[in-house]
Amino acid sequence: MKNKSQIYAVVLNYNGYNDTINCIESLKKAKYNVINIILVDNASTDSSGRLLNKKYPELHFIFSGKNKGFAGGMNLGIRDALQKDADFILLVNNDTIVSENFLEPMLEDMIDSSVGIVSGKVFYKDFPDTIYCAGGRVDFLKCTGVAEFQGKSGKEYANVKREISLAEGCFMLVRSEVFKKVGFLEEKFFMYLEDVDFSLRARKHFKIVYNNNSIIYHKSGGGKAWDEFTPLYSYYYTRNRLWFFRNYFFLYRLYVIFFSVLVSLLKSLKMFQSFIINPNKRSNLKKSFSSLWRGTKDGVLLILKIKNV
Repeated sequence: MKNKSQIYAVVLNYNGYNDTINCIESLKKAKYNVINIILVDNASTDSSGRLLNKKYPELHFIFSGKNKGFAGGMNLGIRDALQKDADFILLVNNDTIVSENFLEPMLEDMIDSSVGIVSGKVFYKDFPDTIYCAGGRVDFLKCTGVAEFQGKSGKEYANVKREISLAEGCFMLVRSEVFKKVGFLEEKFFMYLEDVDFSLRARKHFKIVYNNNSIIYHKSGGGKAWDEFTPLYSYYYTRNRLWFFRNYFFLYRLYVIFFSVLVSLLKSLKMFQSFIINPNKRSNLKKSFSSLWRGTKDGVLLILKIKNV
């Protein structure tokens, strides 16, 4: 891969000043001639966008007029990168830190023109030997996209490059032709499962590859356990899991509803247990519980095509 390739990294900030700085600084240290960084502020309410623009005036900066969610915010940066004639666009969460050598293995895979997306080995930021995601797949039994090898030791697992069916949204290098061919992230998802939808569309025309030599570290802001998930995660992940399968055959949609309601019940039991044991968590648990069932209700209406989005 020639070093003259135009690489643009899209980083989305929403009230995440310190995380975003850490991400940007790691990208600037990466071993490649130039990684152009497009920083999108998704209508932050804490002045972090203005402060980041002041700190990094040399970066390409976009202010969103409103919070467009992960999908909408990233699309602003993707469109800007395409207008700047990017060859490859790196989608990376602002709560990640990339390793210095993360990019070269991905670009080596892109020598094969049939490869459209390359994903890497993502570790938990707080547990740097534990895998957050090492490639993904769509699990129709669990009605969702699955991050493979999650919770496993990075030394023992996922040490072989392979073709995959799902690239994790927090970290993927995308050939610009992919967006031109299949379109952008679906903004109706707002956040969560837009990567599943995008991967399935892209895979109809391109290969998706997991490269174990491309390594980053992810904070995983949604939470790691059922009683730790944020209200935003509880709502959008639950709603979107149902909405994602809205066009599948009727009997399977009934299964998705049954499975999703069952999962919501199990999550509620875990939240109730934590509510009793941990008084300090009660306020957030109440919000997450409400969001969980609001997401379940909206998702059921969407999958039955009673409600539009």
